[in-house]
Amino acid sequence: MKPTHIIWDWNGTLLDDVDASVDIVNDILRAQGRGETTLAEYHAMMEMPIIRYYEKLFDLRALPFERIVRAFNEGYARRSAQMHLADGAREALARFAADGCVQVILSSFEKTRLRAAVHAKGVEPYFAEILGADDLRAESKESRARAWQAKSGARPEHTLVIGDLVHDGEVAHALGAQCILTCSGHQPRSALETCGFPVAQSLTQLFDFIA
Repeated sequence: MKPTHIIWDWNGTLLDDVDASVDIVNDILRAQGRGETTLAEYHAMMEMPIIRYYEKLFDLRALPFERIVRAFNEGYARRSAQMHLADGAREALARFAADGCVQVILSSFEKTRLRAAVHAKGVEPYFAEILGADDLRAESKESRARAWQAKSGARPEHTLVIGDLVHDGEVAHALGAQCILTCSGHQPRSALETCGFPVAQSLTQLFDFIA
């Protein structure tokens, strides 16, 4: 069933920021006198809310979560200008717009930084709403998704969630929506396939899964 409403994730889905994120985590590890992590290890350990990932990597009694979050976001801000849209992102946005779809971003990224990032990449006009988080803690998106659904009146069967995390699949299940996950982001195909939704290699394959 063709969607009328598209809920996009930002980090790792529309924005290719995975390598930069691993680099930032390694900056934090080095600052603690620790060895670096790899992309494969990052993929294997990544989980939302993000505190679950950091619990696997750090002793949060010795290095509090708030300090990690602050260090990560400082590093992210320094690298943001060098980040680019994911392959196929701009083309997908344009195609959905041409089809008359309402597109929104639902992200765990703090809302002021999110809006600035979307504007900087030149894609803000595609979105009816940009729904970021109230803080930097990268917690669940489900309650904001439900609030948007209730306000928008979007029918679940005509709503498509596109993301790169198991949590995006969880959001889709909570809404009763369709979902396509992409394994070019922060979690690997093996994790995403547990959600029961189609998994695309990248956004360039997205429309192979849309009837």
